[in-house]
Amino acid sequence: MTADQARRRALEERYILDFQTLFKTRTRRDRLFATWAATKLGRQDSANYLEEVSSAGRAAPGDDDILQKVLADFRSVGQEITEEDLRSVMNEMMFDAAEELEADRISRQPHQSKS
Repeated sequence: MTADQARRRALEERYILDFQTLFKTRTRRDRLFATWAATKLGRQDSANYLEEVSSAGRAAPGDDDILQKVLADFRSVGQEITEEDLRSVMNEMMFDAAEELEADRISRQPHQSKS
């Protein structure tokens, strides 16, 4: 394998890893967001609500479908919240999800003893 091929392969592997990490982080963020929204909406069926939110998110790439679904749910029960407020919560939960995934990754690593 030439140096150029090795560099290209390393970039491809890094891209795949980054994509997988982003996917896992967004999935976890959506779960956190749906759980938060279910609580604020007074929904007792948070697992079902998570599936509703997840289904909305599969309709198109990006966050807009999830955001619009949750915004409509808040408005349907008479709770006033802005799209900007929801987007802010989603952004904050993205950081929370990333921190959770990092903590999970660290906890799965074998502990190294000091010799």
